[in-house]
Amino acid sequence: MSQENQTGFFRQYFIACFQPGKYKLLLEKKTGSHVLYLGLLLLFLLVVDTLIPFGAWTASVGGFRNLFMNRIPEFTLDNGTLTMESPLSFEIGSSIRVEINSGVEKYTQEDFDEEYLQEILVSKTNVLIRTGETGSELSLSELSLSALSGLYLDNQVLTAAIPAIMVMLLFYFIMIFISKAVQYLIVSLVYGLICRVGVRSPEGETLSIKDSFLIAVYAKTLFAIIGSVNASLGYIISSFWVSMISIVFVMSYMFKAEVSVLKPEVS
Repeated sequence: MSQENQTGFFRQYFIACFQPGKYKLLLEKKTGSHVLYLGLLLLFLLVVDTLIPFGAWTASVGGFRNLFMNRIPEFTLDNGTLTMESPLSFEIGSSIRVEINSGVEKYTQEDFDEEYLQEILVSKTNVLIRTGETGSELSLSELSLSALSGLYLDNQVLTAAIPAIMVMLLFYFIMIFISKAVQYLIVSLVYGLICRVGVRSPEGETLSIKDSFLIAVYAKTLFAIIGSVNASLGYIISSFWVSMISIVFVMSYMFKAEVSVLKPEVS
């Protein structure tokens, strides 16, 4: 039986998290197996640090209809200007921050709080959205001049738009997934390029960039999970210390994995 068949799907995750000395078995998997591994890992991270907290928050406010009609202060969005009876501030799962305040003329990136994984800031004239290190801005005045000119929103209109909001949320979660994938791959590539020169075979050879990159993808697994769980629990451990410790562990895992791949097996 080939190594491809011997190393089962769930075994991949166990080896990635706890047995860096056996990463050679993971490198022997086919490309499709690597892609599936990473896809399911990122989906799991999305569920843990985004979907579960969001679902819990939705239940806590009694659903969108109750939120829009009974819990959000009366507001109007007309001609690119937001007017709200009183400011609204809340957290979703302690990892997502939402601030809506028509008393603020315009939010800027200085208003972001890096303690949160994601943020949505809505002022009188603009909307700022941040996911991880990526931020974007939407001007309400530009929105009113676009194809949505004449847009008018209030509590009743928002309630009627719940189906459209659900579609927008789906798109939002897809974008978060893509952002996670890009960040994960870029960081793995950086780890791979840095760590591949640290170990050489008895003949002086180093791992290929591809193998070093794949080792980094697997080596990041454990602390990617720990980081997501920590975020969903409201950062019970400082994200700074989780990041610092993860760097040490990932590089240690990569070193052990590269040694096991490059050194010949003792017969």
